[in-house]
Amino acid sequence: MADYVTLAETKAALPDTSWTTAYDAILASAITRASRDFDLFTQRGDDEFAASVDETRYFDGSGNAELWIGELAAAPTSVAVAEGGDVDSSAGTGGTYTIWAASDFLLWPYNAATRGRPFLRLDVDIFNGSKAHWFTYPKCVKIVGKFGYSTVVPDPVKKATIILAIRHFKRGQQAYHDTGAIVELGQLTYTQKLDPDVALAVEHYARYMPEFV
Repeated sequence: MADYVTLAETKAALPDTSWTTAYDAILASAITRASRDFDLFTQRGDDEFAASVDETRYFDGSGNAELWIGELAAAPTSVAVAEGGDVDSSAGTGGTYTIWAASDFLLWPYNAATRGRPFLRLDVDIFNGSKAHWFTYPKCVKIVGKFGYSTVVPDPVKKATIILAIRHFKRGQQAYHDTGAIVELGQLTYTQKLDPDVALAVEHYARYMPEFV
């Protein structure tokens, strides 16, 4: 699984703290936990803000020009359709699929890549391709690609992950109590449900639409 920030980036976020290597393993564990927490808060699977590995997903054909596919972080490696209804078994083999050319479909939203957002739909390009619609068979569309929000971690996600990781680390130093104390100032500090900066990032990146799997 991917960490959304590095150990060095996390340490650099606290420039007045004198870090040694003594806590590197613990802090690295906190970073991994924080990365998965952000996935959970935004209702996504692991690594969807750093999608780097191709995976294969199947979809039912829609019967029209539009096919909703969830979040695809980059242009698909391949799009294949079982145009005669001969689909793969549960083991992912045995079907007869035709690879569609890149000119057979359009990626939507059209400007997603330039705005740092994922593609959500494939539309048949009836003017430039050789296809007229998505076939209607169950499981007849096989897409290989990097499913997720992005291939490169957005800066707000990095910031949120650093905050979560440091909070995990500092709470561990306090035996995970809900309150702590600044002895020199005679002040109590309270653990909030979610840091405001993290909550802002979660609100922006949370998935509110159903996942098409």
